[in-house]
Amino acid sequence: MVLAACGGGGSDDDGNSTRVPGVSQPVEIVRDTSGVAHIYAQNQRDLFYAQGYNAARDRLWQLDQWRRRGEGKMAEQFGARFVEADRAARLFLFRGDLDAEFASYHPDAREILTAFSEGINAFVDQALADPEKLPIEFRLTGTQPGRWSPTSSLIRIYGITRNVGSEVQLARRIAAVGLATTQELTVNEPPTPIQVPAGIDVASITSSILTPYNLARNGLAFEAGDFPRSPLQPAQVAALAQALSVGNGTVERSEEERAALRYESNNWTVHGSRTDTGKPILANDPHRAISMPSLRYMVHLNAPGWNVIGAGEPALPGVSIGHNERIAFGLTIFAFGDEEDLYVYDTNPANPGEYRYGAGWEPMRVVNETVPVRGQAAGASAALKFTRHGPVVYEDPANRKAYAVRAAYLEFPGTAAYLASLRLNQAQNWTQFTEGMARHFTPGENMVYADVDGNIGWFGGALAPIRPRADWNGQLPVPGDGSYEWAGYLPGSLLPRVFNPAQGFYATANEFNVPADYAYRSMSATAWAEPYRFQRASEMLAANPRHSVADSAKMQIDELSIPARTLAPLVARLSSADADVSQALGLLRGWNHVVSTDSAAATLHQLWLPRLQSRVTELLVPAAGRSLFGTLSRPVVLAKLAAPDAVFGADPAAGRDALMLETLKAAVTELKGRQGADPANWQWGLLHHIQFEHELAGFLTGDQAAALATPRYPVGGDNDTLHRASYRTSDFRVTSGASYRQVIDLSDWDKSLAINVPGQSADPKSPHYKDLIERWAKGEYFPMAFSRSKVDSLRGDTLTLRPQ
Repeated sequence: MVLAACGGGGSDDDGNSTRVPGVSQPVEIVRDTSGVAHIYAQNQRDLFYAQGYNAARDRLWQLDQWRRRGEGKMAEQFGARFVEADRAARLFLFRGDLDAEFASYHPDAREILTAFSEGINAFVDQALADPEKLPIEFRLTGTQPGRWSPTSSLIRIYGITRNVGSEVQLARRIAAVGLATTQELTVNEPPTPIQVPAGIDVASITSSILTPYNLARNGLAFEAGDFPRSPLQPAQVAALAQALSVGNGTVERSEEERAALRYESNNWTVHGSRTDTGKPILANDPHRAISMPSLRYMVHLNAPGWNVIGAGEPALPGVSIGHNERIAFGLTIFAFGDEEDLYVYDTNPANPGEYRYGAGWEPMRVVNETVPVRGQAAGASAALKFTRHGPVVYEDPANRKAYAVRAAYLEFPGTAAYLASLRLNQAQNWTQFTEGMARHFTPGENMVYADVDGNIGWFGGALAPIRPRADWNGQLPVPGDGSYEWAGYLPGSLLPRVFNPAQGFYATANEFNVPADYAYRSMSATAWAEPYRFQRASEMLAANPRHSVADSAKMQIDELSIPARTLAPLVARLSSADADVSQALGLLRGWNHVVSTDSAAATLHQLWLPRLQSRVTELLVPAAGRSLFGTLSRPVVLAKLAAPDAVFGADPAAGRDALMLETLKAAVTELKGRQGADPANWQWGLLHHIQFEHELAGFLTGDQAAALATPRYPVGGDNDTLHRASYRTSDFRVTSGASYRQVIDLSDWDKSLAINVPGQSADPKSPHYKDLIERWAKGEYFPMAFSRSKVDSLRGDTLTLRPQ
């Protein structure tokens, strides 16, 4: 048995302790019954050392992959095939002033990050000395974890700041169908004309320009040859390579899956005048890829000057979502700041290493680095090229062009994702919170706020380059000759905010929410999420004058579909002589528009709406551009259906109705093929589900894989509901949704609720490996214990770190 041969470290027994070289006083790590670690230290340095140590004992393989990919050190363990991926990652490392970098996150950031990395390294040393502590992934791949440095958490490529890909895509769309058609089919908020910069030939912009950029972002999928030291047989190694690639998100995804993995979230904060306790309630459920292990990792940090609980990512100290003893905070992506631009250069015919700038030629700066490679004593040479604007991602000698990415996060200190939350972790009031948010550059965040004094608020955090030209809004590539230069950045003190709004609540869901009277609204980026989740949250909050924690929890799993409700008047006017279609229309007319697991109408809607979108897209997008536009957004399609025009034919309303009936017939046919002819058997939850397999499942026996997998659970909702559960249509498995949920009660911290998925630990032998998935699927929560008495009442096990 593979698992028996390789073993694995289990959870610690109550009262267990270990001596480590990096703590000065004992640190107690109390793990509660839901797997959340409550860390009690006697000083700041020991606190963050223990956070790093504890994250490593639960998530070491995940941490090691995160660091290796981000620092460009994959080839060191996995061989020469990864050299180019390592070179690409190194192009996007921060190379600025480290003193300013550390100081931006927190006055003690250098100490915090040093202690955090040393804590990870302490567990790495223990795991290397005791194979029982080494996660199974290392033993089966024949690899070992590497060591962290204080700069390992400063990796930039995982930040949610991606706009340059949209620039390339927009250029290609214009080349395919023309500027006027592209403008008509593009939703820009605020409404913004698309202007092709002078000197840019959109026909010359190809997807290959961003190959290194995408390689740095997405990594390289594993192959069997990457694990020559594995103890497995060749066929098992091949299966392992595929399993690990899928588990770590490095495989190429379809356009459908990429759309479902958009970074969207919900949050709201409710003033005490509208709650049942008279104190605020704050809720947040950030939506990301649903993975095993979870992207999110919960922790409670307690030491002099620190008392904060919530979720972050295992590779980062502190928490990015949660509360301390005075304030609560929760985030969604705020798409105001456009942090990237693609620059296009003419290169010197006599010297392709020089590019046109102003009236002359400038040499590219070349940084030569050595990439360590498994089995090669000398390593591999990697030449990294930079212009004054940023890393060179593509050179085209035949056409004498070069392309570089200018990224605010590469030239501005303090732009590693989420690390600026360290200041929020200690903020005590609105003033300190806004001061911290003024330096929370990456990613841009809608951060909602509440405090024990009864105040609520919102801050739109962002790093926004100033583009001074009237004909330049960052939507398309620009010449790199000096005619398109940023004029600095909008100061954080000028970013938008709202304090104690008159309506008594504030909600965000990645929609366009830059205030209408905001002085710098014209600087905004133009790509935002569809508005349906925000609309639903707002109508629910407005309708409830006495909001409770339970109400927020119900809102987070609310499954009413506004697109379905929007279609209802059109459905009401349809009729058909086809018995199947007539029956389907009856189901839709009697539906409450809730995408629940047991709803036949919801199942029909899910198979119908994508067809409806595709057919309308075919009518609106010329054939030459369909592969570039994909499926048009719901708002565009629904607006066209509501106000049909000549694209539907000579009689637009009749043509629209015919199209709706045709696509409904196709949906019914598919549904009958999947779930039979009887609508009583049409249930959304029989299709739409959540389930995880361990990364190693692809090569284990059936029994072994089943032991490591989670059960399958039905899930309601879809991409448009507050309970966002995006899925791939090949098998209806949920791929993106609430990576974490919290509902915070400022009248009593211990009455707050949270849930992670599928569990806190990545160790299959841990009781916290998959213990949360059923509750997540059912919309249930566990207590977010904060007081010491509440933590002790939920104590699961304890580990004490003692000085060596």
